[in-house]
Amino acid sequence: MTHRSVFVTCLTFAAAAVAPRPAAAESGAAFASQVKPFLAAHCVDCHGEDVAKAGLRLDNLPADFGDERTAATWATVFDKLSSGTMPPKSEPRPPKPAVDAATQFLGQHLHAASLARQQEQGRVIVRRLNGTEYQNTIHDLLNVRVPLKDMLPEDGAAAGFDNVSSALDLSATHLLLYQQAAEKAINAAIPVHPPVKFSDRRTGREITAKGPNFKQTLTRSAKLEGDALILYSQAPRYGLCSTTSVPTAGRYRVQMSACAVGAGVKAIPVGLCTIGQGREGPVVFDVRDIPAGKPAVIEFEVDLNRSQGFVVNLLTHWDIRTFKKPLDEYTGPGLLVEWLSIEGPVDAFPPPSYDRLFAGVPLKAKSVAAAEAGGRPARPVADNRTIANWYADPLTPVSAKPKEDAERLIRDFLPRAFRRPVNEELQKHFVRRVHEKLDQKFAFVDAMTYGYKSILASAHFLLLVEPGAPAGADKMRLDDYALASRLSYFLWSTAPDDALLALAARNELSRPDVLRAQVERLLADPKARRFTENFTGQWLDLRKIDATIPDPQLYGDFDPLLLWAMPRETRLFFDEILRHDRSLLEFVHSDWTILNARLARLYGIPGVEGNAFRKVALPPDSHRGGVMTQASVCKVTADGTRTSPVLRGKWVLEKILGTPPAPPPADVPAIEPDIRGATTIRQQLDKHRNTPACATCHVHIDPPGFALETFDPIGNWRDFYRASARTKAGVVTLPNYTGSKAIFRGPDVEKGFTTPDGRAFADVDAYKRILLENPDQIARNLTQKLLTYATGADVQFADREVVEQIVARLRAGRYGLRTLVHEVVQSRPFTHK
Repeated sequence: MTHRSVFVTCLTFAAAAVAPRPAAAESGAAFASQVKPFLAAHCVDCHGEDVAKAGLRLDNLPADFGDERTAATWATVFDKLSSGTMPPKSEPRPPKPAVDAATQFLGQHLHAASLARQQEQGRVIVRRLNGTEYQNTIHDLLNVRVPLKDMLPEDGAAAGFDNVSSALDLSATHLLLYQQAAEKAINAAIPVHPPVKFSDRRTGREITAKGPNFKQTLTRSAKLEGDALILYSQAPRYGLCSTTSVPTAGRYRVQMSACAVGAGVKAIPVGLCTIGQGREGPVVFDVRDIPAGKPAVIEFEVDLNRSQGFVVNLLTHWDIRTFKKPLDEYTGPGLLVEWLSIEGPVDAFPPPSYDRLFAGVPLKAKSVAAAEAGGRPARPVADNRTIANWYADPLTPVSAKPKEDAERLIRDFLPRAFRRPVNEELQKHFVRRVHEKLDQKFAFVDAMTYGYKSILASAHFLLLVEPGAPAGADKMRLDDYALASRLSYFLWSTAPDDALLALAARNELSRPDVLRAQVERLLADPKARRFTENFTGQWLDLRKIDATIPDPQLYGDFDPLLLWAMPRETRLFFDEILRHDRSLLEFVHSDWTILNARLARLYGIPGVEGNAFRKVALPPDSHRGGVMTQASVCKVTADGTRTSPVLRGKWVLEKILGTPPAPPPADVPAIEPDIRGATTIRQQLDKHRNTPACATCHVHIDPPGFALETFDPIGNWRDFYRASARTKAGVVTLPNYTGSKAIFRGPDVEKGFTTPDGRAFADVDAYKRILLENPDQIARNLTQKLLTYATGADVQFADREVVEQIVARLRAGRYGLRTLVHEVVQSRPFTHK
């Protein structure tokens, strides 16, 4: 079978799986007696021939639960009836026995039809690796770290996640870009030259002489003290306290002699950054506390691409612009840098990445290889060649027995790339493609690159095809290799490692005890950080943390250090709950969080010093606890200047409760708060709710939205809105504010609201207590989200039974998050196609 035919077969199989099914025979008498009269009495007036609200007609909807579209409509009817949201409260309530009879019939038939589809087709037929998974898989397979995700088309999302099969299309453009990305990664695995020692050391004075814009910097925000440089403000604004750019990619060792200075200063957090030659600013890869006292040497390692350099950067704002005296007399906080050095690369040679692709094949300069191939004397390579010469005449793999080496390398690479044993026919296919290039007089490296590109752009690599178990077993149960991939992509976002594949080879992974032990092993590995980052990044929208920049005029208390700390609190909070199997209800409220000094200052919590994050007990009156009140969530649910109860309310319904509202009507304008005080947001929404098309959703959206209105766009607790224009209330003094513009007091924040069932609450603390009265719904929501993320498919009707079983077990075990992960992995939706 050729590569193309394999690819087409996979896509054809996927397309056939979602084709419409013929209508199944249903119990007409039961439908006619239990459902049809109920619809006629309570639903058809609004969803019939004359009036079809929301485009829904129920008078002629067939009882064909085998058709997926029709079944989806009936599932909506089932949900509306079960939750009591339909018929609307303004209409007479149907008798409970009639509701129970209708929902029982619909539930039984929807479940049976959904389960039958799963047993015939599976929940997920094939799923493409998304951009994150593709990049991680290539990185781990080849041991390279070149950026690849940005080369690929943006992934679609469904059910809140970008790894759901139904949203991951595949086009000719994808295939072209996958080949280009693979070639970039393969090239990165081949060293350009032997180790060439590079080092550079600059004193503070030399940094100012060689760096850009330091003439202006030294008069505004930095000064020299002997040969040492003292920085008082964020470096990128005027200059860069940086090393020179490096001539070749690799891992470098950086040393810096530095200390914090200033009256009463104990330490200063600084950003460790990389920067290229483009216009983009420094990219922070870590933050370190630099202590006060005598300068001390700090050492660390950093991966740099060619022409990148290392930058040390202040991330906090100190308002030195209002300092009227000469800078020599300024006694505020600053960073003193005596010198900065860089040396490397410190990588082994040849690097491990080379052995992943060309183990046993020697490296020679390209000119030498060409001379040898042409039977000419090879020009000797001098040890003192310059970097420029090496790039003009790079190293290349040279094989004395190219066909033998090609076959050996390709056969070794295939099972690692395809995540399972590869049959002889397929091995011969890819070997033959490389041999054909060699017969056409392609250089060995070019023929091998062609072969590796073909493998890394094939359906076997790009798609997670999940065959069932061997004959005689449950045909829809995943075989152990497919289970290894599903588990690894769930918790590591990459291909399974050797330990998982070894268990799969022995058919042991599917044993419940072994599967549980492997979950524990994967969660204990550093790669599990990818699970935290990718899951919370989408569940809680942390990926949007950089989408907006707070208005510097209104929010002068925002700085890059706070931006860096925000998502880390939430990820570390998630990690703490997961690591210790704490209750997932703590995502709604907890009496602790994970803070460093910068976040503690924002939250008004004393006694937290230094940049290191640690678990902190929250004061009872802090209004914090859980994720909804964390600064990261406050920021991603605002636009940088204003907050909206509608956006935040919708976020809570979707992310915490799992009861998302319907999309708003197209002809209804958005609501924006008027912080000038002419009309309050509550008054605007009261008017908005009078629109019949809006009232049904806003009764659910507005309560959580107003509960969170006491938090501004960067996470401060507030009693009033900030205003940049003069107001009657006048100027206000704000803690931590270092902006140069006056801030005026706007209207008071209107606190509290009423839940859909009529319970009033005064603030976010009271609202969280109301949410916690229904712990099963919080657990149900997170169970559904984890099942979706873990399997790459949205929760289907047949899965609801599994979800309820998991929730029941969680309830008995105090709702532990780690317990939930194990329950998901052991569940039928996870272990079956």
